[in-house]
Amino acid sequence: MKIADRIPIVLYGFGFIGRMLAKSLLKLKHYDVVGVIDINPKILGCDIGELLNIGKIGIKVSNDPVKVLSERKPKVVLHATASFLDQVFPQLKVVIEHRANIISSCETLAYPWFRYPKLAKEIDKLARKHGVTVIGAGVNPGFIRVVRRINALKRRPSFQRKIGLGLTLDEFRELMSKGVITGHVGYAESIMLVGKVLGRKISKVVEKQEPIVRNVKVEGIKGQAVGYCGRKVFVRLEFVASASVKDQDAVIIDCENYSYGL
Repeated sequence: MKIADRIPIVLYGFGFIGRMLAKSLLKLKHYDVVGVIDINPKILGCDIGELLNIGKIGIKVSNDPVKVLSERKPKVVLHATASFLDQVFPQLKVVIEHRANIISSCETLAYPWFRYPKLAKEIDKLARKHGVTVIGAGVNPGFIRVVRRINALKRRPSFQRKIGLGLTLDEFRELMSKGVITGHVGYAESIMLVGKVLGRKISKVVEKQEPIVRNVKVEGIKGQAVGYCGRKVFVRLEFVASASVKDQDAVIIDCENYSYGL
């Protein structure tokens, strides 16, 4: 395949997820990584090949999105920087204005109308104006995973920090109250997305999270969310990220006295 036929891609965010994406893309013949954007001062100016331990490939990390997008003219930007739409909106806006399509791992972008209806409308307006598509994707929040358990020790350090791994209970509560750590993000978006796909109107979502404590230290987090249609429970989600559980994904469907576990 000729280089001209390959899809030019810019990675916006070069942390754990961004590097996983880069490793996969560099093995595929249909895509061409033409630029990388990140604000981490420790990696600015570094060749991404060296950061991936595969040798120099000629693409360096930049903290100037306008310069990268203007010069490289990507068709797609793979965006992986933060979990909350209000935090990443300026990043998405500059990408849209440079007429690049976006696939983002931002959890709250999976169903932005729930928490950020004004920003959802603004993104839709901008995307239509510039003729591009914006999609919230990634493994979290997931689409129809009702029960999810993951071993937190196998996850990236930023995720471990987000759930408070290793903190005391008091430290956990203090940092959660200040918004320094967030726990898992995306319960409600998952429920709203399931309702949208199945054609059901979700009237209310109730979310809660609590730390899992062992030997006075937080070893994980347990979260639950329930989506209601009127007064009836329609979707129930459970999420556990802990240092002492095995990875598991499950879907349980109850329908006319039949129960299916996948």
